[in-house]
Amino acid sequence: MVEGGATAHQEDTRAGWSDSAARAVLQLMVESVAEMVGFEVAALSVVLDGNLATMAYTGPEEFRDYLSASDPVTVLDPVLARAESWGRFRFLAAEDYDAATLEGHWMVVAEEQADVPDAWHPMDVLVGLLTDDDGRLVGAMSVDRPVSGRRPDPAQRRLLERYAAQAERAVVTAFEREELVQQVAHSEAARRLIRSASMPAQASLQAVLDHTHGPLVEGFGAAGSWIQVLDPESGGVGYARTHEGDVVTLSDRMIDLAHGLAPRLWEAQQVLVVAEGVEPSLSAKSGAGPLLEEARRQIAELGLASAMAVPLGAGAECLGFLVLSRRAQDPPWSSVEIGSALQIGYDLGAALMTVLALERERGLVRELQQLDDYRSQLIATLSHELRTPLTVISGNLELLGDLDLDEAARHYQVAMTRGSTRMQKVVDDLLLLARVSDPQHPLVRVPVDLHAVSRTTVDLLASSALAKGLDLRLQCAPDPLLVPGDPAELDRLLTNLVSNAVKYTPSGGTVTVAVERRGDDAVLAVADDGMGISEEDQVGLFRPFFRTTNPDALREPGTGLGLTIVATIVDRHAGEVRVRSRPGEGTTFTVTLPAG
Repeated sequence: MVEGGATAHQEDTRAGWSDSAARAVLQLMVESVAEMVGFEVAALSVVLDGNLATMAYTGPEEFRDYLSASDPVTVLDPVLARAESWGRFRFLAAEDYDAATLEGHWMVVAEEQADVPDAWHPMDVLVGLLTDDDGRLVGAMSVDRPVSGRRPDPAQRRLLERYAAQAERAVVTAFEREELVQQVAHSEAARRLIRSASMPAQASLQAVLDHTHGPLVEGFGAAGSWIQVLDPESGGVGYARTHEGDVVTLSDRMIDLAHGLAPRLWEAQQVLVVAEGVEPSLSAKSGAGPLLEEARRQIAELGLASAMAVPLGAGAECLGFLVLSRRAQDPPWSSVEIGSALQIGYDLGAALMTVLALERERGLVRELQQLDDYRSQLIATLSHELRTPLTVISGNLELLGDLDLDEAARHYQVAMTRGSTRMQKVVDDLLLLARVSDPQHPLVRVPVDLHAVSRTTVDLLASSALAKGLDLRLQCAPDPLLVPGDPAELDRLLTNLVSNAVKYTPSGGTVTVAVERRGDDAVLAVADDGMGISEEDQVGLFRPFFRTTNPDALREPGTGLGLTIVATIVDRHAGEVRVRSRPGEGTTFTVTLPAG
């Protein structure tokens, strides 16, 4: 009579065994028992989730499917209660029990009892108990239908005992290997998910902490996880959750404990396991004795059996503290898990360093944006406040010009008028710069004919160019070239570029305005053969109030805002502006805008 079976929900576990060398070893074992000891039938089952799952069988094929049925480990209890002990094996003679008392899938494979002394009865049971080093049942080996037709003699019993010992070691080793494989797989899966958590540029610190909880508790079979960020600029963020995701409130003593232990662990590059009977990895010289005692008290207060504390850091800097916990019914932390946890300390530490740097950058960007908004508001306010008195001054100076003034007074009146006009130009440019720089002032796009704007600008500045003895040229097709944008801003962009070219080109020079379509873009180029711009000056050319270091250029009046306005308008229109220039050879400004 032979026992064996497997439940349906054990199939995934059995699949892992079937793909391993362990199952082949067990199959060879039962075949050897059958051949060398002299049995026609042998089966070997292992204990999975409290049930016996048959992993190896040799015997009549008609019984193989029968062995896939389900039986709990308790099916052995009636046998063990009545059987005779033969070392690892238990023998229950047919005459010593009522067959009805044996429940489960015990197979009767002997057809009839042989007519020999000490004959094997079809209802005889011979099953070996396989246990681990702690005496826990890990499997069972059954044999049936002896070739001799007799019950085993002492020599056969000794052989059976030897094979059972080998099978026991093979099963225990296979369990250890499967457990190791599972631990490595879970830990590596956790590491991969931890790495994927950290790197989106838009990820926040809270998002990284949220993302890592699930992989950590699943990968390590933990009852909960706690990550404490030690970075003072983050405000000491802590994230503690149960396995199911419920928030765990930690005491100030726990937070202080994290700040005390984490740097010591990171310096020692160690993982600390806090559990009953586990020697702490930190030496007494580290001064961590009181901290370890406090850790044990805190673990006990939370109703947990053990915890694994992992420092998180990058380089020489300790950035955080990770704690994974387990309950009393959970297995102890393995060396594989401890090693993998230390690696996760590096990965998660790098993630924390990245996200903390990103959050600092975001904070800095917010501060700079606020500063820029304040600057724009300040410029706009001051410009508006200056405009009114300047208008009054300009009006009075104009009235003075109508009076009959002596030569000295007339000289002063002209000088003041020139100064007020220049101040008015600065105020107008400041107001325009504040308006186009204001994010609250959206760009309202309409189709604008860039060819028409170019013709209007060239016509407007033709007299100034002619007065300086310049040749002002326009190169554009007669057909419209439409771009989506603000007509007034695009007009000001072109006017600033052309007026600058006229201003800084000596008499006899040429200024060329060229407009054309290139694919999906409209390209505007303003070129001159004037004094040019040095490479050093080109670096700051588009900054507000920038003035060149060229003495000849400094003689020309200007506010230092014209090219800043150009760059801001181009940026608002999703375009690009480039400058190409060499001193004494002229300058070309090229603006590229999306065409309609």
